[in-house]
Amino acid sequence: MAIPIKTNKAFWNIWTSYATYYFGKVNLGIIVPALLATYQNLSLYNVGIVSSGFFFAYAIGQFIHGQISERKNPFVYISLGLIFSGLMNFFLGFAGSFFALLLIGETLDGFFQAMGWSSCVRANTLLQKENNRERSSVWLGCSYQVGNSIAWLVSAFVVGKWGWRAGFFVAAGFLLVRGITLLINKPDIKIPQPQDVGKQVKATLSPPIVLNGISLCLLNMVRYGVITWIPLYLFQINNYTIQQMGKVGLKIFLIPIFGVLGTLTFNLFKNRKDTVAVIYLLLLAVSLVFFPILKGWAALSMLFMGSFFLYGTHVFLVSTFPTRFVDKQVVAASTGYIDGMGYVGTTLIGLIVPFILTTAGGNWNHVFGFWAVLAVVTAVFVLGAHLKFKSIA
Repeated sequence: MAIPIKTNKAFWNIWTSYATYYFGKVNLGIIVPALLATYQNLSLYNVGIVSSGFFFAYAIGQFIHGQISERKNPFVYISLGLIFSGLMNFFLGFAGSFFALLLIGETLDGFFQAMGWSSCVRANTLLQKENNRERSSVWLGCSYQVGNSIAWLVSAFVVGKWGWRAGFFVAAGFLLVRGITLLINKPDIKIPQPQDVGKQVKATLSPPIVLNGISLCLLNMVRYGVITWIPLYLFQINNYTIQQMGKVGLKIFLIPIFGVLGTLTFNLFKNRKDTVAVIYLLLLAVSLVFFPILKGWAALSMLFMGSFFLYGTHVFLVSTFPTRFVDKQVVAASTGYIDGMGYVGTTLIGLIVPFILTTAGGNWNHVFGFWAVLAVVTAVFVLGAHLKFKSIA
């Protein structure tokens, strides 16, 4: 699917900007094993709380920024989020060994990171013609998958070579440079006259959007469970040292790449995307059941297959679905609400995984089984959101 020529440059400006956001979002998962190995005063629960602090602030930020961004220039909002997140990662490079400062810094970073996605979806929707909105939203969704992959790979190698601080400093560099260049080169865009705030909030809280938000809440417990905890899982079962973090990076950077393939395959289905999402979720559950049972490349192949099904559905929920509400002027607002609900689930999983591992004596099979059940329950809610949307369409 080709992006219209006249919006090509602006589209890729949005795409590369959100890909860059991921340097400040997934670097913690790479840094955590190095912190735990370096500082004995930090526990698994400590880093779980820090992760939950980031995602709790991200969730709150999505609800707030989605409503505000609906009324502002989205390109300015995207730029400022990148800059503020970059500054917080620079601070964390000095504070990461102290639990309290690590928690404060990651929590603030989560709030600033929340300025990005709803603004990106709205900016793209305003740029695209009606017949291209949903399909271009899928391409936009690939930005965070590619960004995730590159950020993981780069972070793993710099942490392995220079230690945990480099994971924060390198992220700060990427974020600040992209934020400043976007702010300087932001395109001119016509901003529609904002509607009444009460009407905007009411439209945001319609039944299909609420059910879609619950769906993403459950799915993000799987997605960010994988993003945050798979590096530690591989680090532990392979008995790696900090200097071998590059090997972890080489194993996991393909997870989002397979997500891109799953997303683009999902995009081939021009109609019935809701039905395809349900099928993807059920196949995701199957892959999560088999992953911890298998070993070596067979296990990794199953993990990549799970990513194929996970990301296609995720992009549909958080990017494609909100574009359907452009006429009600709640694209950013609905995106913020849905993504905010998603990060409520992400916040919970940061505490649930350490709890499951502790009560199960470190047995990761229980974690993967829990994620598989969540995938099936998510499929039920996606179906409910689809039926509600059809009833009001």
